[in-house]
Amino acid sequence: MIQSFSAYTTEIDDVELAVKELVERLDCEGKLRKNTVGIMSCFSDFIGTGVVKALRDTFPFDVLGVTTIANASAGQWGETMLCLLVLTSDDVEFVTGLSEPVPEEDSSALRLSYDEAARDRADRPSFMLGFFPLLSNAGVDFFVESMDEITGGLPVFGSLPVDHNADYCESRVIFNGEAWPDRAAFLLFYGNVEPRFYKGTLSADKIFPAEGIVTASTGNLIQSVNGKPTRDYLVSLGLTKNENGEIDGINSFPIIADYKDGAEPVVTSMLAMTPEGYAVCGRNVPVGSTFAIGRFLPEGIVATSAGTIEKALDGTQFRTALIFSCVGRYFSLLYDQSAEMEMVVSEMRDRGVSYMMAYSGGEVCPVRKDTDKLMNRAQSNTFIVCTF
Repeated sequence: MIQSFSAYTTEIDDVELAVKELVERLDCEGKLRKNTVGIMSCFSDFIGTGVVKALRDTFPFDVLGVTTIANASAGQWGETMLCLLVLTSDDVEFVTGLSEPVPEEDSSALRLSYDEAARDRADRPSFMLGFFPLLSNAGVDFFVESMDEITGGLPVFGSLPVDHNADYCESRVIFNGEAWPDRAAFLLFYGNVEPRFYKGTLSADKIFPAEGIVTASTGNLIQSVNGKPTRDYLVSLGLTKNENGEIDGINSFPIIADYKDGAEPVVTSMLAMTPEGYAVCGRNVPVGSTFAIGRFLPEGIVATSAGTIEKALDGTQFRTALIFSCVGRYFSLLYDQSAEMEMVVSEMRDRGVSYMMAYSGGEVCPVRKDTDKLMNRAQSNTFIVCTF
């Protein structure tokens, strides 16, 4: 069994006060068991002021996590917060790892770090929590596919970092007081733990009824749908081009792609259109996938997230919840960007659950395949929940 504690601080500049607030709000002195680990998310300024490093000197356990643009925990939400979730157990062991820098799409650093973490164990982990770097030359699909191969399909739940800058230049993976732009950190769970995974994307009424087939693609570049350049196909659905021949607000129309591999469909963003009319997407979409588009509206975002939380809470006994939501959902909330966090805080109130929610630069969450198996899958524009 895992017992958990959660806390937050909004104090960025005063390191001693920030640590004092976290220690007092955790209130876990004398309650920690044989095995303990910390999971954190924070506004990037907490790194530069020394608060993140001070946690390494304060707590006698490993702490890993990511930067974020906004987060929530322990009944509070905000944009300039540090949230900490502490897990402790006698019968579940926590093994952490940190990779060397990850060069483009080369998984050798990931493999080496995983092998080092797991090599002294005869048993297999129950699942992995992974924090992967936000890189321009390696996407979330690469990390999911690499860890799938390295671990033999171990369930992986996790997030890529994000921050408050337009180019996300301060996005960092955090491990024991240090922060890196290009390394992965992970946590292996060994023992008596049975995680449950939930996700929410778009409600059915926000999806266009037309469905096409991807007829040409290269990685995350969708070149044609139903034999037409992707832009022409979108125009045939009723999307309009401006005087420059471009579709305005293309990133507000997410793609719902079914890979036809027995797993649930995934959602991804169209980030841009090339001069040839190809769609640049947030993740790979292979040839043969079905292609539908939707529309993110503020009320739909909160509704699908609330439905996901309700599903997680329905008839399930758990003590801990870890939640990530795509930063695209945060921006799509327009003038009410705290609405999703407020909903989480409200739903978790008086539940006796320790939790942390953070916005993500890419989500990783297992999905059901053929109803009885779990398959790791990169997510986008998605609200994901892991409970145990």
